[in-house]
Amino acid sequence: MTTVYLHTHAADTLRKLAKPQHLLDFLRRLQANPTETVGDYTQPDPRGRTIEVKVLGRHAVLFFKDPFADIVKILDIRNTEAL
Repeated sequence: MTTVYLHTHAADTLRKLAKPQHLLDFLRRLQANPTETVGDYTQPDPRGRTIEVKVLGRHAVLFFKDPFADIVKILDIRNTEAL
């Protein structure tokens, strides 16, 4: 099973949500099957990595897959209304 790592800022955001269930369900799907769970679109980061963005209701999850390390890093969870 793939390791899903939440950066501190993303974990703090998740803890503050009143109803985080839809985000937790997505994180579980990402952990169980990272190759078939994809974002809605991608964007490059300054290092040239492909950052995937998944929009779930009012929130966007920004994540990076590292298949060689078998890890998914959740970089941020943002409110889409603030973007």
